[in-house]
Amino acid sequence: TTHPSSARALLFAGLFIVGLTLHIARVTFTRTRASGAVAAATIVGVLAFAFGRTLVGGDAPGSLTSSAIALNTLAAIAEEVWFRELCYGLLAPAGPGFAIAATSVLFGLVHLSTYGFAILPLDLAAGALLGWQRAMTGSWTAPALTHVLANVFVLL
Repeated sequence: TTHPSSARALLFAGLFIVGLTLHIARVTFTRTRASGAVAAATIVGVLAFAFGRTLVGGDAPGSLTSSAIALNTLAAIAEEVWFRELCYGLLAPAGPGFAIAATSVLFGLVHLSTYGFAILPLDLAAGALLGWQRAMTGSWTAPALTHVLANVFVLL
């Protein structure tokens, strides 16, 4: 397409809508915890991503513009609805460990086309962290907040 940002925005909007509207029967191994648990899991995740960004360094792949922030925010939320709400919910009956591992692998594989194999271990670790947040809080809120902030860190 001649407008890749528009195509990506449509893709992520579609994932977001599909992920939210599909009704799935979920087995919850951890009840949704109080907002304090969500805040604590989010803080742990954000600190981990900030540490990783500091450790890895590198240059931002693009400029820090409002459209880049908006697209990266939409991407993060759509991916979390898809991976941590829908996929995790479908896989949770097999156990939280399996759901975390499987969604981490799926998360890493989806990012291969964008970042390549060199970043796969980092994507797997990110998926595991986001999955752990989902398991600990019983919600996709903490992973979504963490993922949004992680995407902004990449732009800095």
